[in-house]
Amino acid sequence: MRTSNLPKNFVVLFSVFLLGSLPITGCSSRTFSPAFHKEKRTRSGSLVNINTASAAELEKLPHVGPVFARKIVDHRKRYGPFRQIEHLLLVDGISEARFQEFSEFIDTE
Repeated sequence: MRTSNLPKNFVVLFSVFLLGSLPITGCSSRTFSPAFHKEKRTRSGSLVNINTASAAELEKLPHVGPVFARKIVDHRKRYGPFRQIEHLLLVDGISEARFQEFSEFIDTE
């Protein structure tokens, strides 16, 4: 498929849809796999479901304040539920480093 005539954002989002985890332009880290994350999430007792949590509940995550919590809720309302926790990287302002800090405390189920 030729991508020269397509907008860059479309190509990136389409690749996220097809491949499923972290093919975002500029990401150099591949330190976790979905199977590893699934195992890590099920052991933790205090998980926050990013598909059902309110902004106040999201603020309990490390390094997530009212602004990022509101952005997560707004993104979820606009585009629907997150299918994978890595899709939080599509929310404006959430970097890979910030995502790594709170990823072990979230869940999509």
